[in-house]
Amino acid sequence: MHKKDKNKHTIVDKELLIIFLLVLILGIIYYFVKNQLAFLNFFYLPVVLGAFFFGKKHGTYSALLSVLLIVLMAYFVPETFIDDGNIVINKWINIVIWGSFLILTGYTMGFLYEKQKNYTYELNNTYKGIITMLSIVIDSVDKYTQNHAYRVSKYSEILARAMKLNEKEVDDIRTAALLHDIGKIGVSEKILNKISKLSERERKEMNSHTKNAEGLLSPIGGRILDILPLIINHHEKYDGSGYNSLMGDSIPLGARIIAVADVYDALTTDRPYRKALSPIEGRNEIIKGAGSHFDPNVVKYFEKVFPEFLNIMDDAPQIDAA
Repeated sequence: MHKKDKNKHTIVDKELLIIFLLVLILGIIYYFVKNQLAFLNFFYLPVVLGAFFFGKKHGTYSALLSVLLIVLMAYFVPETFIDDGNIVINKWINIVIWGSFLILTGYTMGFLYEKQKNYTYELNNTYKGIITMLSIVIDSVDKYTQNHAYRVSKYSEILARAMKLNEKEVDDIRTAALLHDIGKIGVSEKILNKISKLSERERKEMNSHTKNAEGLLSPIGGRILDILPLIINHHEKYDGSGYNSLMGDSIPLGARIIAVADVYDALTTDRPYRKALSPIEGRNEIIKGAGSHFDPNVVKYFEKVFPEFLNIMDDAPQIDAA
């Protein structure tokens, strides 16, 4: 079993055990309370929790377990639900009505939860699909950097996971890395593909691509606003000499991670003005830049996971840059 799936399965088992114990504890308390009919409403708690965590199947299971517990108690402890010793029939009617509503609640809550979860899943897949297509468009703008965004996203993800960031942070960094050069859409193709040294005016236009990104992405809103600072600041340098003069920890961590991944890929791929360095030469350049260009802590993790960088297979969609 995959390690991630195994961990997820362990978490599910623990949550199921907690719900089971909650039902059991409620059953014990129920036995001792005086107003047992009113206390039955507390059994909705494990049922709602079961439905929320696991959907209609486990929500229904929690309801059935609760009903079974009460039925057994009512059968084997005849005085249960007896008020003044004369409400035996009403006891079973109350249990049937309560149990029916409990099971219906578990199923309905679980069904609605699963429906919302599926909607969120589909929406997330659509979001990721759009991001991937945008990254292909970005790479197609510059014929010398095919699949650059894809590789930078993979390198960034490796670094983020090595640094033990949570899943949302990893996903935000991966997405920001895919879009980190989207501002190049507003830069002249002549400048992007120029072989000779850029003039001062051309350099300013090239450097404007991070600001262009803000103009392109800000109107989208939503999750994009969370990753925008990572995109805008991926050219910041740790010593404050970058595009926006941010320094050290004032640069978002995701941007510091993408900076290492971006420069490493730029160094190890052919550019219009130079041939690619070898992976080892690229690694050495990154290490040399620790403390000036790059966050030393990010570089430390880069050294640790560098062998994984060598294993990145360039399986991104191929682009006809002709």
